[in-house]
Amino acid sequence: MKHTRRLNIGGAARHGVLAALLCASAGAAVGLAGGDAELRQVAPLPIPAPAVAKPPKPHWGEETAAFAAKLVQGYGLRPQVAAEFAGWILEAAVRQRLQPELVASLVMAESSFRKHVRSASGASGPAQVRADLWHGFCGGDLSDPEQNVYCGAQILGHYHEMCSRAASVDDAEACALRSYNLGYGNRDNAYFLGAAARYLAKIDRYRAPLREQA
Repeated sequence: MKHTRRLNIGGAARHGVLAALLCASAGAAVGLAGGDAELRQVAPLPIPAPAVAKPPKPHWGEETAAFAAKLVQGYGLRPQVAAEFAGWILEAAVRQRLQPELVASLVMAESSFRKHVRSASGASGPAQVRADLWHGFCGGDLSDPEQNVYCGAQILGHYHEMCSRAASVDDAEACALRSYNLGYGNRDNAYFLGAAARYLAKIDRYRAPLREQA
């Protein structure tokens, strides 16, 4: 039987061997990375800035209450009337992609927030909608003030879309308001220019106190 000869390496010798092996491994790693005489410096990673929490979006009730306060301050409405109309106006504005201040100024210009007022031409309600012309377009009961406000916003949004597509129109909002007041066919009629200018000025006058509030 052949006997394998074992080498008996003392403690100090063992430490020397391990040190040599570690140095050899480190030298090989440095050679692979970029040469024995040159060590690469690793740039520290930037520390990301802490995320800034976004303020929570106001609840629908809070948003309605805030807009009702605007109506009270801007138009002097009674709080109960302002609270009722605020919800109708905000919903109509969101669904028709209009500014609520624009819808509110239209209601103020048309009816001063009177629910059941009727004109000599047959227009009725807060937005002064003629049911004989617009019932088929809006549907619903236009004698109901909430549906009347929504129909008015729907008509204004419809005109805004038509004016936006017209190549000759520079200001789609002004075009839509003139159309709401005079009819789309008469929006640029020279005979009605004075009436159109007065209506736009009235809308701007009623929208200003709402815009000025924070």
